[in-house]
Amino acid sequence: MAKNWIARTKKKFLRLHPAWRVYVILLGLLVLYNEVLIYVLQKLKWSNIYCKEPGCVRILLVADPQLLGKTHDTHFYSGLANYDSDRYLAWYYEQAVEHVQPDVIVFLGDLMDEGTDSSENHFEEYYTRFGAVFPTHPTAKSIYIPGDNDIGGEGRQPLNSKAKRRFRQYFSERPAWVVNDNLTIYNINRITLEMTLNDPRMVDATGADTSDRYVRIFVSHMPVLDVPSTFTYTAIHNLKPNVIFSGHLHVSQYARIHRSRLKTVRYRPLSQDKRTAYKVHTFDLGYHQDTQELLEIIVPTCSYRMSVPDIGYGYAAVDGTTLKYTVLWTTRRFYQLISYLVVFAVPIGLCALFVLYKFLREHCTCRPKYERLPK
Repeated sequence: MAKNWIARTKKKFLRLHPAWRVYVILLGLLVLYNEVLIYVLQKLKWSNIYCKEPGCVRILLVADPQLLGKTHDTHFYSGLANYDSDRYLAWYYEQAVEHVQPDVIVFLGDLMDEGTDSSENHFEEYYTRFGAVFPTHPTAKSIYIPGDNDIGGEGRQPLNSKAKRRFRQYFSERPAWVVNDNLTIYNINRITLEMTLNDPRMVDATGADTSDRYVRIFVSHMPVLDVPSTFTYTAIHNLKPNVIFSGHLHVSQYARIHRSRLKTVRYRPLSQDKRTAYKVHTFDLGYHQDTQELLEIIVPTCSYRMSVPDIGYGYAAVDGTTLKYTVLWTTRRFYQLISYLVVFAVPIGLCALFVLYKFLREHCTCRPKYERLPK
């Protein structure tokens, strides 16, 4: 059966005009590159992080996937756009998990594009799709925190209490997660202004400070340091973070600043130039704690639908008191889609010109005028 199909396809191909045969071959090569080779080649660029301490914890950071919904985009191609976006996210997430071999996976909010406004039926559908794109890891601890697209609360959009309760019900949001004896992750929710008020492990039975015995990580959808408030100062004073991971801005940035100078914080690009794109950055968390210097890392979005050119996943490893971090950059899918439009536009344009030429030749009534030459 397969042999017959191949033989028929070969005959049809050989009957084509040589120009069309070249076009079909080029189109096949483009599809092969865009849908297979480019992903494999991109993964080869990713950096590995090597740990020295036995209790090293590897963390995969997923920011702003914003799974597309059904109501905001009503264009005729929305179904195809959702399929392509889901497929892109799922493939790279699977490869990132395989590359990192994480102990912890943190989703930094904005899991869905329409989480705040969706009906119960739509949310059930989106939740099922989310589980298919980002399946639960069998051994890694999965942490989900909400973003403004999940529960509202940004700008003039009010916090949606119903969406907030629904997110906690489906994604089991918690105030903190004890990963092991050396690492605790705190949910610092700048949208709802909720956090753990204190951690009893930070003092011993005598009341002495024991916070230097383990690493404390803040995770937040919105950056914690950019707009310092009473909430920010309280969280930092009570829980003394060694590092903060956040999303929302869709770009890769970081900030280092002393606790007393938060009002002058300035974010700088991180791994956004060709020289350092795949570099493994190293931070001494012990030094940050001793000097009371705060470190916040903004993780880029992993979705190509966020109107930014550089997209990827954050990869961090807490190796003793050393933090190692790099970005697993992914391909610019929009460029691949544009290449399809160009390739399909060329024959369509040529066909349109040919039809126009035939029409003018058959229906044009004008004739060239000839004049007699003088004798």
